[in-house]
Amino acid sequence: MRAIFFAFLFLLGGTFFSVLAQPAYPEIRDELLKMERVDQDARLKYTNRSAEEQVKCLAKISTTIDAPNATRLEKIFNEIGFPNTAKVGKDGFQAFMIILQHATTDELRIKSLKPIGAAFKNKELPAMDYVNFIDRLRLHQGKKQLYGSGFDFKDGKLVMSPTKDLKNLEKRRTEIGLPPLAEYIKALEEMYHLKAEIPKLF
Repeated sequence: MRAIFFAFLFLLGGTFFSVLAQPAYPEIRDELLKMERVDQDARLKYTNRSAEEQVKCLAKISTTIDAPNATRLEKIFNEIGFPNTAKVGKDGFQAFMIILQHATTDELRIKSLKPIGAAFKNKELPAMDYVNFIDRLRLHQGKKQLYGSGFDFKDGKLVMSPTKDLKNLEKRRTEIGLPPLAEYIKALEEMYHLKAEIPKLF
């Protein structure tokens, strides 16, 4: 089933960014914020339903919201380049990251890989957003995720997507700046009203 990522709602620490300076493209910033609100509002409506119903709702959102948003992100990228904080403000950049996380194809993710890595290195991007991006791209490429951010709907539960070296997962999460796995899982369960599980080591 479709993998989900805890990229939205900011329950692990509150909103990361604030607007400190006028962006170079304020109209695009405003557009990104509006797209983000539509994205988030649509997903919030279904988080208290069964796993099967949530999967159906996400499939509908993917077609009606995510696909058009991905097309628009491509046009924005082609128009102004990578929409970093200088171009669209910190909240606009955050909105871009959330919308990109739900994009239906990986073309723009691949284009954005290096600038997103640079933004994280420069502390323009919180660890959770960076990790969600990296894990999803790896899973789409047929690789195991590194930080355990992605979960699948399975048998009425949330089950962690294939993850590399589970034994050292907690260590990797700590090193990159993520909260403990138990805290993350608790937040997932509270958000989706479903039991969340990780694979057993042995």
